[in-house]
Amino acid sequence: MAYRRDPRLLPTPDRDPKTMYMNGDAHMRHLPPMMTSPPPPKRYKSDTPSDTGHSRYYSHSVPSERASERARSRQASTAMDLYTLVDRDPVDNDPRRNFRFTSNGSVATQASVASNASQQSRSSPVVISNRPIPEKYPCHKENGRSYHGYRKGIYPLPCDEEEQDRLDIVHKVVTVARASDGLIYAPHPKKSKVLDLGCGTGIWSIDVANKYPDSFVVGVDIAPIQPTNFPKNCDFYAPFDFEAPWTMGEDSWDIIHMQMGCGSVVSWPSLYRRVFDHLRPGAWFEQVEIDFKPRCDGPSISDTHLAHWYNKLKEATEATQRPLAHSSQETIRNLQEAGFTEIDHQQVGLPLNPWHHDEHEKKVARWYNLAISESVQPLSLAPFSRVLGYSKEKIDHLAANVKRDAFDKNIHSYNILHIYQARKPVAT
Repeated sequence: MAYRRDPRLLPTPDRDPKTMYMNGDAHMRHLPPMMTSPPPPKRYKSDTPSDTGHSRYYSHSVPSERASERARSRQASTAMDLYTLVDRDPVDNDPRRNFRFTSNGSVATQASVASNASQQSRSSPVVISNRPIPEKYPCHKENGRSYHGYRKGIYPLPCDEEEQDRLDIVHKVVTVARASDGLIYAPHPKKSKVLDLGCGTGIWSIDVANKYPDSFVVGVDIAPIQPTNFPKNCDFYAPFDFEAPWTMGEDSWDIIHMQMGCGSVVSWPSLYRRVFDHLRPGAWFEQVEIDFKPRCDGPSISDTHLAHWYNKLKEATEATQRPLAHSSQETIRNLQEAGFTEIDHQQVGLPLNPWHHDEHEKKVARWYNLAISESVQPLSLAPFSRVLGYSKEKIDHLAANVKRDAFDKNIHSYNILHIYQARKPVAT
């Protein structure tokens, strides 16, 4: 597969790559062209990692402001048995905010919320009730990493501090690669009710809540690793298994978002039907996935450690019924069968190292190289040890070889970022 860009976005003397990016132009490969809007604000003072393909330069953490990222206050996780979501501002009678979760994930009626709110002054905002309780689902150690305890084993990735940093790096990769607006492409009203499935550290939810202060964002995840301080128009519910039956206000959400769900879902058709039911008519579902199958703009890489690793990872995750491999054709078919229309699909190349001549591609590559260097081992540990019977030492050795291939600028390798928007018809 050739590594291509839309020729309409090629730089000209009066449209250099940096200017195009800062002006919000979608300067990257994709078919069809992406929607454009002002670029997202920079999250880091030092906006790109070091420009090199050698592994020793990628051993450092994300630029200095990652410390302040953690200061979003990712404290020791405490499982919450109940999150009660109520109207943040009693003076604002926006009905989309008048709901709450009960302990089984269902949504209480507006009347029950009103009884809660009546106990507080109308002159002050009603705040969330997120009373911590003792940890019910303690993490367990495996291969030197911590894994979530809720419904043990159904999610193959760790949930420790190292993994939380990795998830934030992947979020940065996605926002940089999407360029024009790294958060939401799908149309949405000013006062939107947004649901983030598998929110991880909550970084996407928090960014959306900050960018759209009139919206209300709820993130759910199987691991309670979200920060304890977040915008007043944002909330989190964890542990929460989105593959189990859940009722969170059918026909009521303006945007439902999911990022990096491959590897954690058994039945995509069932999940898409549930998403469809919870969207209001005319609302949108947006999904973002990385296809880790290695591709190369040049000679075949089928005999590399990178290709061997992906094939083994595909084999192991398929055996667990939660395949990491991504199929765009299957995704679009499942969305259509669930009832979605106006399905839009964009593809963006993610270079594994800065081999590309274009400056924006190099910027994406620096971040993605860092993401890959932090991802190979955690993606491999559970599937390879549980399914393939690999020892920790064998996994570490393979991971080191994979990273060596990823850092080799002579190998023009890349993965593909898939972005889908699918609409629930206005009349259903």
